[in-house]
Amino acid sequence: MNQKKLHALIMLFSILTVVLVGLADTSRSVMQPAAALSVTAQLTNTNFRLRQNANLTGTITLGGLPANNLVVVVEVNQPHPYGAYSYRTLQVGNASLLWYANVSSIYLQDLNENPIDTIKAGSQMLVGMNVYNTQGSTITIYATTTIFDQSMVPIATNAWTSTVGAEMTVGSKFQMQVPSWASSGRALIVGTVYSNDPASGGVPYSPENDFYYCISRTQTGLFGIAQPSPASPQTTPGAYNDPIKISPTPTLGNYSVYVLAQSSPVTMASATTSFTVQSTTGIPPQASFAYYPPNPVANQTVSFDASSSTPEGYNDMLTRYDWNFGDGTPDYVQTGTPASPTASHTFTQVANYTVTLNVTNNEGLWCTTSKPINVGVGVGPTANFTWTPQQVVINGTVNFDASQSTPGSIGTLTNYSWNFADGTGIFNLTTPQISHVFTQTGNYTVTLTVTDSLSRTNSTSALVQVQNNTIKIYDLNHDGKINIIDISIVAKAFGTKPGDPLWNPVADVNGDGIVNIKDISLVARYFGQDP
Repeated sequence: MNQKKLHALIMLFSILTVVLVGLADTSRSVMQPAAALSVTAQLTNTNFRLRQNANLTGTITLGGLPANNLVVVVEVNQPHPYGAYSYRTLQVGNASLLWYANVSSIYLQDLNENPIDTIKAGSQMLVGMNVYNTQGSTITIYATTTIFDQSMVPIATNAWTSTVGAEMTVGSKFQMQVPSWASSGRALIVGTVYSNDPASGGVPYSPENDFYYCISRTQTGLFGIAQPSPASPQTTPGAYNDPIKISPTPTLGNYSVYVLAQSSPVTMASATTSFTVQSTTGIPPQASFAYYPPNPVANQTVSFDASSSTPEGYNDMLTRYDWNFGDGTPDYVQTGTPASPTASHTFTQVANYTVTLNVTNNEGLWCTTSKPINVGVGVGPTANFTWTPQQVVINGTVNFDASQSTPGSIGTLTNYSWNFADGTGIFNLTTPQISHVFTQTGNYTVTLTVTDSLSRTNSTSALVQVQNNTIKIYDLNHDGKINIIDISIVAKAFGTKPGDPLWNPVADVNGDGIVNIKDISLVARYFGQDP
């Protein structure tokens, strides 16, 4: 082999070596594992008592750097055997996971399955949730619903499993009682979907869905509670937080917290922590109350409800409610084990009052709270009346009707006082109808005064013109003719007596107290004649 060929072979070998080494390096780069995701879970303390905030925080890193655009699942479980306390699926940044399902709806019903969005504290309701499978194949889901009160204390949690067909919807509902201690106001329900219980290896199948409702101290119903925009994702990369509120009547013992962070279908990390809820004594109660209606008037019964007051100490109870209504009346005191939290009171004068509640628990500890209450004059009754026939003549019967009078904001109408201004005096009745006969021509100012059950009055007047024309009783509508209209008036009231809904005294032509064939015959006898 000559020198040139040898040199060429050496050069070719060198080039092949470089290429192979480069390919080997590339292969090693492709095969390197993805950056690791890690998450931590810390609590502000490890021991808590009722109503405290066990704030959960943590860091999330990907390859050692603050992670973003992911979800963090938080599952809190009560001491065995009481089950889950709450479920949340929190978003940090804009998570772009492949969601297998979505919570299509959350709804509330009363026990008769009527839709509601407001529930009275202490009452029971049905909580429903529907889940839609977005995939083209059947999946198995683990769905959860966590119900919070206005201060974000979990008051109930429900979990259920189901198989859902491709692009199908499945639902479930359960019955629960809203505790009497639940904070009133707009509250939150959170629906979540997982492949399984997160603490048992489940992963999120759907972002959580929020539904707002209202806890009331006075009523249950459907009142159109506004649904605000969904909560924004947490925006700080590499960090999350979830305030865990402790119930005022908690289960004592050790609570476990499971946290799962997920940034892709295969990139996940988990962490656990725990805290203890301790028995407490020597803590004073918390006094709280609401009243209804919110704008009462004088002499109206006002309902007071202190069921939002709490004994605070573990296993304590409120044994005394002392109400001072601020109007000089004696305190209203209720005692018992436990005592009743409701009361009612009537303020007799228009004024601003300060109502004070003092609650005492079985340890003898107490707490006081006060609220102003503005008692107004309210809307009084309104008098109104009509009469028939409109064309009134001497000696003709005129029927006056005050049924359109209204009692106002409260109370009922108890008296109708009529003055016909013709010297016949004042007529006081408890019913709204009266008949009257004017015996002289002229213009008469008829006045009606109505009185309600709170002794409030209102008056109205109208001018009645009485014509100088004597008519036959058979011209029932006083139009100067005896025709089919008069017969139809009798026919409409046929078979009625005083007190019947269709009774018309004008149709009782012969005055025997019943509209019958005799009255029709009398009108028919003069049919077509001028009065």
